[in-house]
Amino acid sequence: MKCANCPLNIDSKCFKTEMMAKIPLHFRNIFLCNNDCARSVSKGGLCGRDLWVLSFIAQKDRFALANALTTMENLVQKGLSELLCYLFENAPYEKRKEMWLIMTKEHINQLYMFDALFEKECLAPLCDGNNDEEMHKYQSCVLFPQMAMTA
Repeated sequence: MKCANCPLNIDSKCFKTEMMAKIPLHFRNIFLCNNDCARSVSKGGLCGRDLWVLSFIAQKDRFALANALTTMENLVQKGLSELLCYLFENAPYEKRKEMWLIMTKEHINQLYMFDALFEKECLAPLCDGNNDEEMHKYQSCVLFPQMAMTA
């Protein structure tokens, strides 16, 4: 999604004021952006859309689910592993599965970003030496975080 079509961009013709009703008044400016914000985001920050996804993915918000993959890509690109783990922990199973498949196909060298999740389950950090026979343990850890903890 381009910033010009983002419903959180107040300069956009697609801006949706009703989305702001979900947010307490004193936090709204964090999620709002304009065309000037888009330029500053390119320098390393997160945009309002990414913050929305991280905030509302657990509630299965339609906008958050639709933009989860873009947010995942941004988090991987910026090296924000803690937020990436948070995204995976809070996303519904189907979205987690979709994101995991993309991570294992397109970002295989960045799977180390999940080391914090793996460590919680007493799994060694994932490295090139791990074979496919053990990959299912790591996949289960990411796809079923609550079940792994209770087991």
